[in-house]
Order: sequence, then structure tokens, then C-alpha cells
Amino acid sequence: MFSFSKKSLEKVNNPKLHPRLRELLIEAIATSPIDFTVIETVRTVEQQKINVAKGVSKTMKSRHIPSTNKSGLCEAVDIIPYPLKSWNDKKSFKILSDHIKSVARQMGISITWGGDFKSFYDGPHYELK
Repeated sequence: MFSFSKKSLEKVNNPKLHPRLRELLIEAIATSPIDFTVIETVRTVEQQKINVAKGVSKTMKSRHIPSTNKSGLCEAVDIIPYPLKSWNDKKSFKILSDHIKSVARQMGISITWGGDFKSFYDGPHYELK
């Protein structure tokens, strides 16, 4: 059984994170077959501009930015297997995504995984549908 680090817990407990994502993450870490860490939840517009400029994000309409969502909350999270062996370790990302998707289904939470995007692969990314 795994638990969140202090840094991950701070991100999970951000009041601007959608409560359904928070619930999903808390359940997922408690039942996960592999450890994972939360690398990002809420982003500012300024952070997103930097990410787009670096090429690590593709759009300014990121679900990480609360103001871009109807709910006014962050509707996306980036998580990675811990420890991360390589950003190209698609096997570990897939194991984690299978678990996250299963927990989401059990909880009645509809999500999309960035590893299933047609235009590009974003293994760490999950967002509410």
C-alpha cells in the first residue's frame, strides 16, 4: 500500500483541484500496484505559456487552468510512476493508467488519459471528461 509524499499531498489538497479528481487520486494511491507521484495539478496562465513555449504542452486551453473550465476548477492532473525510470517507459505509464482508469470506472468518474490521445502521447496526463 502506497501513500502520497508531502509534495504530492499539497497538490492533491489544492482547493482549486476538482474534488472528483482529488477523490480519484486518494483512492488510486491506496490501491495502486505501483507507486506514483503527482507532478502537477493547478496551473496558472503564465505557467501554461511557459509550458507551450517549451513544447511540453500543446494548448493554452489546458484543463489544468481553473479559469478555462466551466467548473472554475482544475480538471486535469499529471502523475508519473515513482521512481520514474524514463519518460519513455510506456510500460509503467500503461500499468498506472490501467489502474487509474479502473478506479475511475469503479467510482463513476469519467476520465481521459493522455496516453490515449490521437495527436500526441501524454503519459502523465489525466483529465475529467
